Amino acid sequence: MIEIIQNIYQAIGVEGIANSGDVIGLVSVFFVTLAGFFHSSKAGPTKTIENKVPPSEVKEDSAPAQAPVKKEEITWQQRLKKGLSRSQSQVWGKLGALFSGQGLSDDQLEEVEELLYGADIGPKVASELTEALIEKSKQPDFNEEAFKDFLFNFLKERMAPAHENVDTDLYEFNSSTHKGTKVIMIVGVNGAGKTTTIGKLATKLTAQGANVVVGACDTFRAAAVDQLQVWCDRAGATMIRAKEGSNPSGVGYDALQMALNKGADYCLLDTAGRLHTKDNLMVELGKSKEVLKKLDANAPDHVLLVIDAITGQNAIRQAEEFHKTLGLTGLIFTKCDGSSKAGSAVSIVQSLNVPITYIGVGESVDDLNSFNLDDYLAALLDR
Repeated sequence: MIEIIQNIYQAIGVEGIANSGDVIGLVSVFFVTLAGFFHSSKAGPTKTIENKVPPSEVKEDSAPAQAPVKKEEITWQQRLKKGLSRSQSQVWGKLGALFSGQGLSDDQLEEVEELLYGADIGPKVASELTEALIEKSKQPDFNEEAFKDFLFNFLKERMAPAHENVDTDLYEFNSSTHKGTKVIMIVGVNGAGKTTTIGKLATKLTAQGANVVVGACDTFRAAAVDQLQVWCDRAGATMIRAKEGSNPSGVGYDALQMALNKGADYCLLDTAGRLHTKDNLMVELGKSKEVLKKLDANAPDHVLLVIDAITGQNAIRQAEEFHKTLGLTGLIFTKCDGSSKAGSAVSIVQSLNVPITYIGVGESVDDLNSFNLDDYLAALLDR
């Protein structure tokens, strides 16, 4: 090997004598070259990419722009169905599952009564419904779907009469047909959601082009007035407020005076929350209503009671007392998404013949909408 290297030296004109170190070096070069050859063959042929565009001129957004993904809008029917899903699953869904066209056993009958009373549907309506179901359950084709159809018609029959002549001006402002200033008084117990509801109503009406004046007559809670101010500022509505502790009747009077002077389309009056069992407070509320008649003999055009759906059977008692003092013209059911005890609506509507005007299933403005009986029952029964 040394001789081979020496001959190579002489052939290329290199002066020197080959030794063992040269042999080791030559062998090392050979194996390094061989290893590189096998590595490149496994990795595949190397491609050389010629960048003909200067780096500064390369555009990162050269790919065609994709159209933005359109956010799916949720309809009111979908909101309502979602809001009532708890009531549907925990009451009406369980009830429907009991029927198979073979009648009701004693245990099943007991479960029917338990579910109805648990839904706060009221003793009168619960008794009528139970008796009807005992007979219907004996029919061979009375299954879960047949039960839904029966219940839909049963509840509609008891609620429909009150909803036949609801003033649509409560929901939709039409400048061509709207006349004068419509005065709407909002009442209810503490925590029912009056202030938030008024803010949502003001927002909905101003969005339709109405001129709205709001009277912050809950002068006992500064936080309520401040909250209502935020709603009115967002909605572009005019709000009349007074110092904390001022006479609520006086604030209502001033708000209506302002509304009449500027030719407002609506005057919404908040009131202090009060327990229906406190006679003196209910009498004061009645006086607040009478004061308005000094400016407008027909005022208020509507007195709407806000009811928290969670209240249950106590809501019936509330409605009776407020109706006795003020003569309710409508109900607003709030927080229907947080409870399965919304059955009291049926009893109140039937016993007082007072319609539900609005229903709320959440916190946003879009979660409060006008009440439609067919939509409500369809969502409640998942029909």
